[in-house]
Formats: sequence, C-alpha cells, structure tokens
Amino acid sequence: MTACTTSPAATAPTGKSAPETTKPPADAELMPPDADERHLCGQVSALEGVRYRSDWEHEQGLIDDVEYASRVAAVEDGWRYMVLGATDVSPAIKDAQRAVSSGGIGYENTEFQRAVGDVGLACDEAGSLIAVSALPGQGG
Repeated sequence: MTACTTSPAATAPTGKSAPETTKPPADAELMPPDADERHLCGQVSALEGVRYRSDWEHEQGLIDDVEYASRVAAVEDGWRYMVLGATDVSPAIKDAQRAVSSGGIGYENTEFQRAVGDVGLACDEAGSLIAVSALPGQGG
C-alpha cells in the first residue's frame, strides 16, 4: 500500500496520544478579583517606572516617537484596567483612573499628576511605598 499526502509537511501518526492537559484547581485563580495595598502600590510603581524611564529615553533620543507613544499607551492601559479591590488605596487609584481617562498620563494633565501624588500618599499611609527605579545614565 502506498500512502500519498497533499501536504509535504504531513507526518505519519506515531501512535502516541496527545498529552493530557491539566486544569488548575478551582481555588487557583490566574488574576485575583481583589488586590491588597502591596499589590496596588506595586502596580503603580511599575507603571510610574515605565513612564519615568520612557520619558528619559525619549528625551535622550534613545527611543523614537512611535516607540514612546506605544509605551505611553501601554502605561495608560495599565492605569485604566488595574485590578482594584477594596482597600484604603483604591479610592486614590480610582481618582487617577478618571484623570487618565480624561487627559492621559502627560505632565500637562495636572489632574493626573495630583492624583498620582494622592496615590503615593495613600500607599505611604498603607505602609507600601511607591518605588521607581532609574536606568544606568539616569543616576541609578
């Protein structure tokens, strides 16, 4: 018997069954429905770090306008879709989200700048500081 295929990439069956996929336990969620203060302040640290480093890289000519705009869009999405939870920090985050939606993360959006300051104060009060790291050349 001769076997013919129309696809040169086709391979003969091996007789082995496909590996069985395992489902995570019901109590193991990929994304928690709520976030605590440390989680929220960590997200803010990450987003503000990307913004700070991207601003510097753009000013130095290390990234072009297209790459910079892409990073700004990603940071804005991070703020808009942040998992909130019900913490003492959550109201300040919600205020920052409203400010992002009305004017973006640019420094000219004074409402957002004020709101980020309020988030920082709320995180400080909750015992979880906002930390932004610098790139080599920025003094970091």
